[in-house]
Amino acid sequence: METAMKVIVLLLPLSYLLHCLEEFYFPGGFIEWYRGFRPSLSAQKPQYYLKVNIIAFIIVSIISISVFFFRTSYNSFLIASTFLASNAFFTHILGTIKTRKYSPGLITGTFLYIPICLLGFFFSLYRGTLLTSDLIADLVLGSLYELWNIYKYQKKNRAS
Repeated sequence: METAMKVIVLLLPLSYLLHCLEEFYFPGGFIEWYRGFRPSLSAQKPQYYLKVNIIAFIIVSIISISVFFFRTSYNSFLIASTFLASNAFFTHILGTIKTRKYSPGLITGTFLYIPICLLGFFFSLYRGTLLTSDLIADLVLGSLYELWNIYKYQKKNRAS
């Protein structure tokens, strides 16, 4: 079980890289799609997306490295994986449904981010290393960025 969890921890930054490849290179087109999904946020320049992804990748990598090599708490990993899974759900899955167009990032988000997150929680609960109160806190903290994006979008829409 410990080995499986360590593999999952290392898969998180790798899945992030694969996700970025899907969004921006193969097949790419995420920025254009996102501008159609959330038009009031379309003023963001491509450099914004580059910066956000570099910062997020660094954070996810630091967390995975610290959990893998230094055996820090899995809570930070669970928050990071929830952050990525909530991005997959709120942006890519719901966005694809709303726009009726493929969202670049949908495949890696659905088949990597969400399973990694669910397996992380499953193994942590199964091993007894995750309290119910931590589970709720990890889910809320991991979802905050996406919830903030939704709030920001709705606020801009009301102002227009």
